[in-house]
Amino acid sequence: MRPVILLFVCCLAVSVAGAADDSEVQSRRQINAAVARIDRLFAEAWQREQVVPAELAGDDEFLRRCYLDLAGRIPSVAEARSFLQPTESDALKPENLAARRAELVSELIDSAAFVRNFTTVWRTALIPQASAQAEFRATIPGFEAWLWEQFSRNRSYDDIVRDLITAPLNDGNAAALATTTSPDAFFVVRELKPENLAAGTSRAFLGLRLDCAECHDHPFDRWKQQQFWQLAAFYSGFSRSADDEDTPAMQMVRREDRSARSITIPGTQQVVEATFLNAESLPDVPSTEPADAEVSARQELADWVVSPGNPWFAKMAVNRLWAQFFGRGLVDPIDDFSDANPPSHPEVLQLLADELVHADFDLRRIVKIITATRAYQLSSRQSHPSQADSVHFARAVLRGLTPEQLFDSLAEAVGYYQPYRSDNPFVIDTQSPRAMFLDLFRDNSESALERETTILQALAMMNGEFVDNATSLAESRTLRAIVEFPAISETEKLNTLFLATLTRLPEPSEVSAYTDYRSQLEEATSGSSQALSDMFWALLNSSEFLLNH
Repeated sequence: MRPVILLFVCCLAVSVAGAADDSEVQSRRQINAAVARIDRLFAEAWQREQVVPAELAGDDEFLRRCYLDLAGRIPSVAEARSFLQPTESDALKPENLAARRAELVSELIDSAAFVRNFTTVWRTALIPQASAQAEFRATIPGFEAWLWEQFSRNRSYDDIVRDLITAPLNDGNAAALATTTSPDAFFVVRELKPENLAAGTSRAFLGLRLDCAECHDHPFDRWKQQQFWQLAAFYSGFSRSADDEDTPAMQMVRREDRSARSITIPGTQQVVEATFLNAESLPDVPSTEPADAEVSARQELADWVVSPGNPWFAKMAVNRLWAQFFGRGLVDPIDDFSDANPPSHPEVLQLLADELVHADFDLRRIVKIITATRAYQLSSRQSHPSQADSVHFARAVLRGLTPEQLFDSLAEAVGYYQPYRSDNPFVIDTQSPRAMFLDLFRDNSESALERETTILQALAMMNGEFVDNATSLAESRTLRAIVEFPAISETEKLNTLFLATLTRLPEPSEVSAYTDYRSQLEEATSGSSQALSDMFWALLNSSEFLLNH
């Protein structure tokens, strides 16, 4: 009997594995089909606008860009060599280029680094106040821990947003959230005020800037003041009375009226009912609650926001992802969907939104599509004047690294060990090199194309303790390992430094310049070790290292 059971189990395992393989093949075909359609749409747009796109990026440029966008850091020397020196003889053939790059993207998406990077990206997007305002920074650990859990489980985007909007909320305060895994920070940074939550919800998940309609009809868009407060009415359970003005925000939680669906427009006697922004055109939204359950206003709002029939939700999600990989959205600014600000490539936006809905709101599927497009894989080197305007996406634009990308890339380059996530993510050492670095390099600009470096930041890179130690022979793990390794030549040592910092090998002119400099130092008895140290410092301070390109 047992052999029969064993045979059945083996057959079942083979059947399941085969089904998984078929599903993966089908998924790859669908992704390739979407990529081909997007490439065709861009080719038609470039021809129509008389734009000459740049050449495809080389493997080294693509590798660095992918690691920064997906893992939040540059690749290690070992990772760079593995991709840039493929073992199979035919790996560099044009027909295999797309497959190699797609495989790299898949590997990165399955990594812990991707989860950490996505956690940072979406935390910054959903609670920007936490970075900009010191009083809310204590909410970051709990919110990041919650996002980490969502992305680690690869939960669908609609489920993540639904859980966020309907979060039961803990009765505490901003400081208490530093030790609580929850999305409550989304409410805390907006002080549980219905008007702030309405504006935040519409902007974060729908790409609609309704703020101007809070006090009067929007002067440049179709939104009316009444519509703004009708949306805010879904959060009216948190409404305050005049006696509540000094009550801490989270203490209002215990008073939330789940049945409240109306609110008085400030300065008027007009009471408005909770109403969706496009109620006249949206069919009935099915509730996710059991039929006999009391459905709160926030649950109704969440069901509408994430509905496949919502005309903004999927588009906003893919537009945010597009901006992450290109520095600007198909709608730019990314959260300004309006009649006066149409998308640069509406058909591409609609295609990606449809793909997201079709894939049950799997963000990783959209990442695979975007990174496989020709537009994403173009070189950053401008070869024609028509490539200058970033709206055409005819070349990869130069993007300033986020503070997290910059420090984590520095750490990778110099051999500074840091875990992807500590055993207790709520314990933050504010005096650690990373914490102090992020505080110094904090940037509140909306666009990656507008980040600027301050004098203090430049000085930290040139003369700061972290970089100084990282480029000294006594303190630097990377530099000491290269200098002291006996089996490699001077040329190979230089190659390793370039791979560690710029993810490429040096150009002949750079080799020549280094050779001349080393000769000068040897004449002055400083030796080649000092030349390597100085070169390491120069590479870390170069614009090529400080930019995503």
